[in-house]
Amino acid sequence: MADGSHGFNFPRPQVSRLRAGEIVVDLFAGGGGASEALKQALGIDPALAYNHDEWAIGIHAANHPLTQHHREDIWHADPRVDVAGRKVGWFHASPDCTHFSQAKGGQPRSRKTRALSWVVLKWCGQLSRVGLAPRIVSLENVWQILTWGPLVAKRDRATGRVLKMDGSVAARGERVPVASQQLVPDKRHAGRTWAQFVAALRVLGYVVEWRKLTASDFGAGTSRERLFLIARCDGEAIVWPEPTHGRRDGLAPLVNAADCIDFSDLGRSIFDRPRPLADATLRRIAKGLVKHVLQADEPFFLTEFANAGNGGRTWSAGEPLRTQCAKVKGGHFAMVAPALVKFKGDSIGHAITEPVPVITAGGACKRPAGAAHSLAVMAAHLVTLRNHADGASALSPLRVIAAGGEHHALATCELSPNEEAGAARVAAFLMRYYGEGGQWGDLRNALPMVTTKDRMALVTVQVHGTPYVIVDIRLRMLRPAELFRAQGFPAGYVIDRTADGRPISTSAAVRMVGNSVSPPPLRALAQANLDPVEELRMAA
Repeated sequence: MADGSHGFNFPRPQVSRLRAGEIVVDLFAGGGGASEALKQALGIDPALAYNHDEWAIGIHAANHPLTQHHREDIWHADPRVDVAGRKVGWFHASPDCTHFSQAKGGQPRSRKTRALSWVVLKWCGQLSRVGLAPRIVSLENVWQILTWGPLVAKRDRATGRVLKMDGSVAARGERVPVASQQLVPDKRHAGRTWAQFVAALRVLGYVVEWRKLTASDFGAGTSRERLFLIARCDGEAIVWPEPTHGRRDGLAPLVNAADCIDFSDLGRSIFDRPRPLADATLRRIAKGLVKHVLQADEPFFLTEFANAGNGGRTWSAGEPLRTQCAKVKGGHFAMVAPALVKFKGDSIGHAITEPVPVITAGGACKRPAGAAHSLAVMAAHLVTLRNHADGASALSPLRVIAAGGEHHALATCELSPNEEAGAARVAAFLMRYYGEGGQWGDLRNALPMVTTKDRMALVTVQVHGTPYVIVDIRLRMLRPAELFRAQGFPAGYVIDRTADGRPISTSAAVRMVGNSVSPPPLRALAQANLDPVEELRMAA
């Protein structure tokens, strides 16, 4: 399900699928997706959870009230003291991935951050000495961690001297402290540290395997790919779950972006903003509109709303529309064809029938309207060109569909002045940002050369044989609730406040979801490696 609903409501007796006396420990990241996954799979909240971030602890405590929370540097914790003699059945760690990930926007440079994965060895090693070694260990990170190796100073190509953090080049003979150097991976030894890390786990008696899992394969609404490592020291084989969602026969359909987005709010017109969008953003919107609406085999129209200039009502379809338009008597028909626009690099967006791209925690790259993340809804406002059509609701039955040519007669279509003006503006926009030559000038300038009589200036799209004209394009950034839903969190997951009631800002919430583990793949992984329920019942 798109809402990730596999959770539990408290108070409720918790029945663990771990062995007698075992607990869960989570060195969690962001919004606590690993804890949620293990709670759904194992039946209990983590006993111990660690994070240095105030808001991460706050949101985790709001959703896992039975957990003992430690807000501290994970290197300072003493595992032998904190477990208090209890056996650890499942130990999870999500070390900071920003200095491995290519999404960081720059080269990795922090040795300390890249070394956080070694904390797994600290826990396993110290607990092994007192006979409490974690039975199952899981680690989630970006797949680039496989290249984990030593860092070296980045050097100026012309002089061969060290580049400093301020961008300057070291003087001849100058010794630059490591903290002041630009550091990059040593390609000669890529993967060396990862191999040492795995070897150390094996020395402690663990069987270790890892694979890359895609969140959408297990029911999340995001195409996020992550490396998952599993290590066991109980003599049992490691089991990797098979995908549950996909396009193959026998699999559930993928959860797409439309399942995760609230289409009752389509945002603001790109033509009417206090602060105009950047040219690069507008160019990507134009390319995305052409690819995902004009050139799509099956444009999807998800929300019905009236053009603001016509004073109509607003309805929400709530899901992709796969049929012809339907009727509301006296209503004004306007449908939208949303696509996700990713404001990063040269991306031109994704169709809403695809999972949401990887959700990042923010970072240094600039976002439209100062948003804290890179995903937005882009919607083309469409008006039917059917002769004498009075509009229709997507929630009502279809009217009789005739095969006559009158339903496709562009010449007899009557648009209101507002619709014609909007259509002309959309046409000018596409010719400016997608067409060759840029003959229409800047989008922000008046458009005296486009007349409402020039039918050739209208941008049309065919939907099941019926032509529509695009009269507006709207865009807004995705909200935290939509991002958490796409990540695979339950609908009731608390993301707007801490356990003590303090409100969580939008930027903090976005950071929490961007840093979090997507629950569905880890839940599937945990379920695949648990003891069968029947054996647990017999033991009880």
